[in-house]
Formats: sequence, C-alpha cells, structure tokens
Amino acid sequence: MRGALVGVQVAVCMVLLIAAGLLMRGLYLAQTVDPGFEMKGITQAQFDLPSQGYSAEKARAFQRELISRVATLPGVDDVEQARVTPLGFGSMHTVSKPSGATEVRRFHYNVVSPGFFAMLGMPMVRGRTFSEAEVESDAPVMVITESTARRLWPGQDAIGKTLIGGLGPTDTKEYGVVGVVRDSQATQLGQSDGLFFYLPAGPREQDSLQLLVHSKGGDAATINGIRAAARALDPGLIVDVTKLADNLELWRTPSRIVAALSGALGALALLLAAIGVHGVVSYGVSRRIREIGIRMTLGADGRGVTSLVLRQALRPVAIGALVGVIACAAVSHVLSDVLYGIGSHDPIAFVGVPVFLLGVAFLASYLPARRAVRVDPIVALRYE
Repeated sequence: MRGALVGVQVAVCMVLLIAAGLLMRGLYLAQTVDPGFEMKGITQAQFDLPSQGYSAEKARAFQRELISRVATLPGVDDVEQARVTPLGFGSMHTVSKPSGATEVRRFHYNVVSPGFFAMLGMPMVRGRTFSEAEVESDAPVMVITESTARRLWPGQDAIGKTLIGGLGPTDTKEYGVVGVVRDSQATQLGQSDGLFFYLPAGPREQDSLQLLVHSKGGDAATINGIRAAARALDPGLIVDVTKLADNLELWRTPSRIVAALSGALGALALLLAAIGVHGVVSYGVSRRIREIGIRMTLGADGRGVTSLVLRQALRPVAIGALVGVIACAAVSHVLSDVLYGIGSHDPIAFVGVPVFLLGVAFLASYLPARRAVRVDPIVALRYE
C-alpha cells in the first residue's frame, strides 16, 4: 500500500512537472520567437468607422486626410493600411480554390496597402507587391505566402496562377497571383504554414482599414501625434493607438500566466513527492534494521545492501513516473494553444523532467539507505 501511494504521488507529480516543463519551454520560445516581421518603431492606430456612422465616401475622405496628417508628423517616414494588424485579434478567413480544382479550401487573408510588406520587413520571394493602379481599381490580384504556393502548386511557379473565390457569397472572382511573400506568424504566434493571401486595400475597403505608422522618433511622441490628428478630424471617434509590439505581448501573456501557475504547482508536487519518498524509505529501512544487520553479519557489504534498498524503494517511483509520462502524453494536446514553437510531445520536456524527478527520488532514497548500512551489525542484531 505504501508503494502504491508513492507511485500515485509520483505519477501526479510527473504530470504537473511535464506540463510545467512544456509551458516554460513554450514561454521561452515565445520570448525569443521571430514572428517573421518587424515591430520596432511601428505604431498601430485602430478604429471602427462604420460603427461611428461613416458612409463609404466619408470613410475614404477621412482615411485620406488622416494619412496625410500622420505622414507629416516628426519622425514618421511611412504610413500603411491593413484590415487586420499583425498578430491582432480578429483574423479573417474565406474559402477559395485554385482554377481547375474541385476542392474548396479555407484561407486566412488580409487586405493591405502596397508598402505593407516593405514596412514590416517581409521580403517578396517571387513577383511583386500591388501597384497603385491595381489598388485604385480594386483589381482582382493577390499576394500569397511561400507555404501557400508550395501547398497549392508544388514544384511550380505560383506567379500567374489564379484562385477562384471571394470575400463573401456574392463576391466570387478569379484572382491572379502577382507575388509570393515570405511566411510570417501574422495571424497566430507559432503558426506560419497555413493557407494565406493578401488583397489590395482599394477604395471599397477604406471603411474597415487600420493604420500602421513607422517612425524613427519616440513611440510616445508618435502615439500622441496620431491621437491628436484623429481628434482634429473627428473629436468623437474612438481611436486605439498602441505599439505593434504590444500585440506580441498579448499572445505571450496567457503562456506566462499558465506557466507560472503550473511551475508553482509542479514545484510543490516535487517537494511533496520528495518528502513522501524519503519518509516511506526511512520508515521501511527502520523496520528492516535487524534484517540489514543479519545480511551484513552473513557477509553482505554496504554497497550491496544499499543497492537492495534503493531498488526496492525506486520501483514504485519508476512505475509512477512511467504512468505519469503516459498520462501527460495523452492530455498534453490541451496545452497546444500556448505552446509556441514546440510540439505537445516535446522531447526535452518528456526526457528532462523524468530524469530530474528520478534524480530527486534517488537522493530521497539514498540518504536513509546510506544511514542504514552505517549501523553496527551487532547493534542491528539486537534492534527490536
């Protein structure tokens, strides 16, 4: 019964420790991840014109005037537009299919201005970005990501290929691919290989576009300048102006909180498991002192007795650790949403944590076993 309780305790401890290890690995990678686009010096201005009663024509005039004013702010060297800012919440998706195909696929997409890719440091791998004429005419052209090109047209040049689809059930068109851009984690941190395309931010999209502003000056001065420019045009408009890097921090926060909580619980479980193993082994050894004395009197050496005690003490620990690893492997997919850049069966966590726990259990068992073999055999034989 004591062995079974130790095994259960170690199994629960193993689940908590591996979960903590996975989350901490994910948090570390989230802190050091390269999302595939630049964030330094970029400010985002987000607003909802339709909810403020803006018509399509009024929205176009507002966007033109706001861009003109923001572009003249000190330090600002580029202003671009996007329907959804990178790693902003509220990604968009639609269904499309390559020309000649029968299977319809689900795509994420964004609507951006021509300089969007250059501002964010997203190089064009093939082809080009949108031209001003294509933007003004709402031309049916698109830029796709590298992974999209590989998945739709493996081994072929995607430039000149077409996709049939649209942004709604009544907006079905044939879009031509004019460029292929490098993959980035623009929609979800840790994911860059989904089907994704970009459309030009033409006149009909102006009521739903946000601003991205690149500045060589301070972030605070740029943020205040954008707010002042928007307030001068419409004092009642609600404008949320933040650094683009704040989007990345929003993705990191859940991982940071869960990792801290899981780490604290894992450390507590490790402490309790170590105390439990030490206590059970110490108690078991105290009940076997006479037996140990007889063994040593008959010729057993201290190393052999220590090995015997350790084998018997670590057997339920090893079984519990194995059960814990299997249990965590079965449920770790629940953590996949906050594991950035690693799989839910990350080998470092699934190997490192069991080795660490078994090491702690070994020390907890070794200390009482070593004390036992130091007892004088004559004293041990008289022990009751």
